[in-house]
Amino acid sequence: MTVWLATQTRAAINEALHADGGATYRQWLGRVLPHMGDAYRADDSKRGHLGMSQIGAECARAVALGFLWASADKVRGRKGEPELDATGRMLRLWNRGHLEEGRFIALLLTIGVKVYQQDEQGNQFRVEDLGGHYSGSLDAILTGVPDIPVGYSALGEFKTHNAKSFQKLVDEGVRVSKPLHYTQMMSYMQRRGLLYGLYCAVCKDDDELYFEVVPYEDLTPSRATQRAHEVIFNDRLPPRVKGASPGFYLCKYMCDHKDVCFHTVAPQRHCRTCQHIRPLQDGTWACTLTGELRSKEQQLAGCQDYIVADKFE
Repeated sequence: MTVWLATQTRAAINEALHADGGATYRQWLGRVLPHMGDAYRADDSKRGHLGMSQIGAECARAVALGFLWASADKVRGRKGEPELDATGRMLRLWNRGHLEEGRFIALLLTIGVKVYQQDEQGNQFRVEDLGGHYSGSLDAILTGVPDIPVGYSALGEFKTHNAKSFQKLVDEGVRVSKPLHYTQMMSYMQRRGLLYGLYCAVCKDDDELYFEVVPYEDLTPSRATQRAHEVIFNDRLPPRVKGASPGFYLCKYMCDHKDVCFHTVAPQRHCRTCQHIRPLQDGTWACTLTGELRSKEQQLAGCQDYIVADKFE
């Protein structure tokens, strides 16, 4: 499979940094970073919708369990790492990802790319489907990218990688090495009518940069939407990924829902894991016992009539 490297974009950035010692870049950083809202957001509550950034995960059952808030919030640290240390390290790591988005934007602005992050109402670009149960937020829409055909806008997708993940990306390209990211891009591009995406990646170990042009193709987002429909509206959990077991590497080391999935821990007690709740086509949630619509806050609170849903048995 041919990978379309954005070599002109990468070269233009390095040339611009070399030309003035990074002065223009630093000036853009000073203007961009204060506006990276995700990095400074105080409220980091549970996501109410199924994210287009998650739908491409290998295990659909894990996607469903996340959408249903089935497992307790916890951080998976390194082997033997104290929980307190793991939590602090991962929170810093996630925050760094938000700040790296600002660095990419500053780099692109430095070479004259126009970067748009908000619609006419000043809100972040969002796309949604299935009544709003299935949605996502775009990093940016770009115009004037050197490697994109003249006259076309492109989705901007910004990601960070460790050294091992980055090398795999360099060797295989985003579609093969990061199908989760590829599916996310295709889903956004479909709903914004974009024919190209620019995947921008940085290696956190040495600040090496990678840029790839990702052309749109229709099959991936269509399959993703069908998968999302099955996750959201099905009365049963999807099957586990092939080869799944408590000792399978994807389950043991990479899944937050292993204990609930294999019935060693009960799902968290709230509306989303209750037999009485149903997601409706208009994006709301209704209690079949009372007939009332339940807000996100009410769903988290639950009630005394809770019965664990059959799908968890």
